[in-house]
Amino acid sequence: MNEELISQIENLGLSNKEAKVYVASLMLGASPVQQIADQAGIKRVTAYVILESLASLGLVSQSTKGKKTYFNAEEPKNLRRLLEKREQEVKEQKVGFEGILPELQNLKSLPKDSPAVRFYDSAEGIKTINSTIMESYQKQGLIEGVYGISNLDELYNLFPDFIQAQSNPERVRTGLQSKFIYSYSGGPVLKETDKARNRESRWVPAEEFPLTGDFNIIGNHIVILSPTSSQPIGITIDSAHLARGLKQIFMLAWQAAEKYN
Repeated sequence: MNEELISQIENLGLSNKEAKVYVASLMLGASPVQQIADQAGIKRVTAYVILESLASLGLVSQSTKGKKTYFNAEEPKNLRRLLEKREQEVKEQKVGFEGILPELQNLKSLPKDSPAVRFYDSAEGIKTINSTIMESYQKQGLIEGVYGISNLDELYNLFPDFIQAQSNPERVRTGLQSKFIYSYSGGPVLKETDKARNRESRWVPAEEFPLTGDFNIIGNHIVILSPTSSQPIGITIDSAHLARGLKQIFMLAWQAAEKYN
């Protein structure tokens, strides 16, 4: 059997054994399975399965004479169907590729150290994530503590339990230290409880600094809160790089707030 011819037929999309069975059938004409198998040099059972496969591709037909089944190779030009099938598959693959290309490009452009951002839309959800973050850093032995800036009127309105505690109860419970800049209509009310709450606080006048929202830096986490009672929104950003940068901005504000205290 011409091995070079077999190889060229394989290039059209058939396996080695399929090519051998097709060429054997082409050489023999209408023949029973055993004869084709002998000509192709493969087992009868294998030849039968391959002939069934070739028949489904329109490359072989079968007929019955008496009780025997004969297989006959169709015209060689039918091999063109293999190329047409491959061309169609390639077209479909191209369409599929164009569909996923934007997503693949987004994955590539996404920095490996992209910040992890999460959103929360309820007061309880915000308190829970705040508590979880603080507990995590307490277990890690966070030295620097919590850096926060807040409108205390807004914060007290959303979390009334903060009024009696004169602080975030979860932070006090975890033992994390705090530096806290705040505005409050009642004036600088926190200073007298700072030591007991493991905190340093600095008040700023709301008329000069109309603070809105609540911002905290806890380790590598930035916790941002829009404490409106109707629809509170909490955002956490896990990024060591951003946390370091925001901490430096906080320290600038901390120094500037000193003159009011």
